[in-house]
Amino acid sequence: MTPLRTEAALVAALLVSGCAGADAASRRELDALRADVAAAREENRQLARSVESLQARLDAMAARLGRPHPQAEAPSRPVEPVAEPVVVPGGLAVVRVEPPSTRRAPPVPTSVAIVEPDGSRLEALARRGGRDLASEAEAELRAARKRDGLARAHALEDFAARYPRHPQAGAALVESAAAYADAGREEAGCALVRRVVEEYPAGDAVSEALWRVARCEQRGGQTEAERRVLTRLVTEFPSTSAARRAGERLAAITGRSGGESSAGGAARSGP
Repeated sequence: MTPLRTEAALVAALLVSGCAGADAASRRELDALRADVAAAREENRQLARSVESLQARLDAMAARLGRPHPQAEAPSRPVEPVAEPVVVPGGLAVVRVEPPSTRRAPPVPTSVAIVEPDGSRLEALARRGGRDLASEAEAELRAARKRDGLARAHALEDFAARYPRHPQAGAALVESAAAYADAGREEAGCALVRRVVEEYPAGDAVSEALWRVARCEQRGGQTEAERRVLTRLVTEFPSTSAARRAGERLAAITGRSGGESSAGGAARSGP
């Protein structure tokens, strides 16, 4: 009788060969190992049927002779198959996989960056109350207004950034815009007065800011936009000096537009 072939060795070789994922020669070796495993399984099934048939005949002969079954006197231990050595084909690498219990999680950074607090904020928190803050803000505003040129523009803009809820924050931005315009930086000044109109619509400086926005539209050649801003200024702030200037500018725009239309009509009606 052919001895029982062990599937453990073939299965192990199949697993080792499959883990490397190598070239065509290795794949052929893998297919051959799979065929050997299938053949071994079929041979084991046939041997199992032969063993069962011989056991049945042995039991029948023992019953006729009146002798006890050999297994009843000394039960035999099943013969454990001896694992054949696993041969790794050339060109394949054996990959060792650690059990899940031995794997270590990647290190996770737990340190937190230390950010130094703003000294001015700590100093403000340490003061006794809001009266000190108000007096300091007034002192900064007076100091900013004493400067000239771009230094004045920058100081007033910084004041509004540091104290955005101060009653004079909008006025400081308008004064900063005027300083920028006097220094030849009209675009920076226009950006500031537009901020005043959007962020401080109920402030005391919004009328002057609208007047300067209209001047910005005039410099850009946007006559219709200038007209809309001037009309808003005259309608919403009629008692201000900026509204008086806006009315004069509207009259000038209207008169010039009419004159241009008349001149244009005369030119078109000529021969």
